[in-house]
Amino acid sequence: MDIKIEAGKPHERTLKVHVDWAEMEPGFEKKLVKLNKQVKRPGFRPGKIPRKIMLQAYGHSVLAEMLDETVQAAYYKGIIDNKLTPIDQGNIEDMSEFDIGKNLEFTMQLQVEPDFKMFDYQAGFKITKTAYSATDEDVNHALEHLQERFAEVEVREDGAVDGDMLKGDLQYLDGDGVAIEGSNVENRYIKIGDGVFGDKVAKQLIGSKAGDEVGFDIPAQAKDAEDLHIRMQVKAVETHILPELNDEFAKQVDPKFETIEALKTSTREDIQKQLDYDVARALDQSLANKLVEETELEVPEVMLTDYLDKLVERVRKERGADVDEEEVRIQNRERAEWELSWYLIRKQLITTEKLEVSEEDIDAKLDELVAQMPGDKEKMKALYRDKQYLPQIKDDIMEKKLFSHLVSFAKIKVKKASSKEIGGYHAHAH
Repeated sequence: MDIKIEAGKPHERTLKVHVDWAEMEPGFEKKLVKLNKQVKRPGFRPGKIPRKIMLQAYGHSVLAEMLDETVQAAYYKGIIDNKLTPIDQGNIEDMSEFDIGKNLEFTMQLQVEPDFKMFDYQAGFKITKTAYSATDEDVNHALEHLQERFAEVEVREDGAVDGDMLKGDLQYLDGDGVAIEGSNVENRYIKIGDGVFGDKVAKQLIGSKAGDEVGFDIPAQAKDAEDLHIRMQVKAVETHILPELNDEFAKQVDPKFETIEALKTSTREDIQKQLDYDVARALDQSLANKLVEETELEVPEVMLTDYLDKLVERVRKERGADVDEEEVRIQNRERAEWELSWYLIRKQLITTEKLEVSEEDIDAKLDELVAQMPGDKEKMKALYRDKQYLPQIKDDIMEKKLFSHLVSFAKIKVKKASSKEIGGYHAHAH
C-alpha cells in the first residue's frame, strides 16, 4: 500500500492511495475459501463448491468486504504514519473501478487538528497579577458566619426586621415575570440586609411573614450581567441571637483557640490563603489567555460544531425541557472557540516541551490529597489510583507543570489591592 499525503489548509490533508492487486489477492482468496465452507448450495458439500461458481455468486460481496477493509487500513496507516489527529472520518473521492485482478486507487480527504505557529512565549512576555489582601471586613464577615452557626434561633411571628433570616422556596423569573423552568430552589435561607439582600432588596423583604409570597429584584453584579428577578414563598422568619465575640466563643468554635484574638488571626490566615489560591488560579487563566490571544490559530468549523452539539445535548439534559438550540450555539460559540484553541495550544506545548507526569509526581500529589484525611492514608491513596480518579489527578499535575513552565518566561507586574476591590472575600472560616 502506497500513500502520498498533500496538505491543503492548516486543517486539511489529502491522502492519495494506491494498492496493488497482488497485495490484496491473498486476503481475497482467504475470504473466498472461508465463505465456501459456510454456504450451502444444492449438489455440493461445504467447501467443495467450484471456484467459478463461488466467484459468480459471491465474488462481488467478497470484493465489497475487501474494499471496505482496504479503505479502513489506508485511513489508519495514513494517520499513524503521518502522525495526524483526524477530526472527521474523511471522504473518499476519485475511486478507480475495483475488480478481481485490478489495482485500487482512491483519494481520501481528511480534516485534522490544524497546524499553527505557537506564540513565541520563550522570548518573554509581560503579564499583570493582582495580589489581594484580606481586610478587617473580611474577618468580621467570616466571624459573623461563625456566630450564625452557634446562634440561638427564635421564630418571629410579627413580620421580619433587618437582620432576620427568611427561609423559603425561591423561583427565578424572566423579564416578563414568568417562572424560568428548572430554576426553583427549595428551603433557601437569606439574611435581610446581608450582601445582595441589603439596601432596596431589604426594604422589599422587611415585614414578611410565614406564608407570604414576596417578589424582589437583585441588581446585576457584573457589567454584562442582568438583574435577577425572584419570587419567594416564605416558610419561616427567624431571629438569630448571636453569641458574643469573646474567648469563650473562640473555644466553642474550636478548643485549640484560647482567645478571640487567636481565632481572628487564624480566620485572617485562612481567608488570605484562599485569596492567594484564587490569585494563583487567576494568573494561570491570564497565562492561557495570553497564549490564545497571541497565537494565530483558526479552529476548524467541524470541531466547533461537534463541541456545540455536545453542549446542546448537555443543556437539554440539565433543563429537561425544550431548548433553543440556536440560542445556545450563538451564546457559547465564543467560549467554544477559546476552549478549543487552548486545548490545541496546550496539547502542542506538552508535546514540544516533553512534559510528563512521573510516578513520583503522582505519589507526591496523592500524599498531598490524603494529608488532611483521617484513617488509613495508604488505602485512600489506593482508592485515588483507581481508573475513575487517576486520569483527573494526572491532568491536574500536568496543568501545574505546564503553567510553572510558562510563568518562568513571564515578566510579572504585581499589583497589590485590598479584597474590597472584588467586593470583599466573604469566606466561611473553619
